[in-house]
Amino acid sequence: MQEMIRLQHTVDETIRALGGYFRPLSGLARLIEEVGEVGEALEAGDEASLRAELVDVLMISTCLANQYVTDLASEHRQLQTAEDTTAASFYRLVHEAGQVARVMNGYEGDKPPKKTEATLTIGTSIARLQRELFRFARPLQLELLREIDRTNEKNLARDKKRFALTRDPITEATLDHYRSATGSEERLWGAPTYEETLSLEANVEQALPSLRRFLRCARNEGIDAFVIEAPIERSDQLVAVKEKAEEIGRIIKEQTPLSFKEAPYRIDVYASQLGPVSPFHSEDDHRMFLLLYIDA
Repeated sequence: MQEMIRLQHTVDETIRALGGYFRPLSGLARLIEEVGEVGEALEAGDEASLRAELVDVLMISTCLANQYVTDLASEHRQLQTAEDTTAASFYRLVHEAGQVARVMNGYEGDKPPKKTEATLTIGTSIARLQRELFRFARPLQLELLREIDRTNEKNLARDKKRFALTRDPITEATLDHYRSATGSEERLWGAPTYEETLSLEANVEQALPSLRRFLRCARNEGIDAFVIEAPIERSDQLVAVKEKAEEIGRIIKEQTPLSFKEAPYRIDVYASQLGPVSPFHSEDDHRMFLLLYIDA
């Protein structure tokens, strides 16, 4: 479903233009609100409202998928959404929304899932919810993927500066810096960009909230790595890269809770000092990058 790739890209552009993504649990609250409004429209027999609310649920669910770097096209191919002919069910839509909430509560809430509990991914949960939206849309002859463009235009006109938005690990400029320097196409989260006015330790501390979230969800969601940047000049010696990387690793270990220390992980370092033949070479003249991977 190439249309899903375009959908995720379009939604991402819109959200960035509005200032950034909501905190994930705020986004989940909005999703549940909109699912409730689908039920309200169904109860009232209001087709116009139903059409609008289905598009809103598609929009918000895609935002959540983007925040976990989900490949919705792949998820829908596995579900065979394009060939699906099952009739829609509001009960099923509510059930699927509950599954999204269950997964997100494990990642973002106060009670992580039990180690023995089988957990769906955000991607699978959201794709199942969206499949139900497409089932509702068919008898209405509603082209959800076309209508989303109108919704995005409406959001850009209406919602600019309307909401209190927060930074998100998928929109940090650190990721742009790293990808530009290495050509990486991995699925990544990133730390805030390095602030020269702060100490190395203070910069790492700013990354910890997102890093802790990454450690909860990365393995299940297939997010490849978490990127941290730090200043280094091309003229600096390789030993300076090594010393700074070791210091960052030490700070992370000291300031991250036990659940992190129990997780198997590795840290790879990319810098210009590592020559062009090295797989860890970076073309950035002023930054080095640490990538934290959660091993399978």
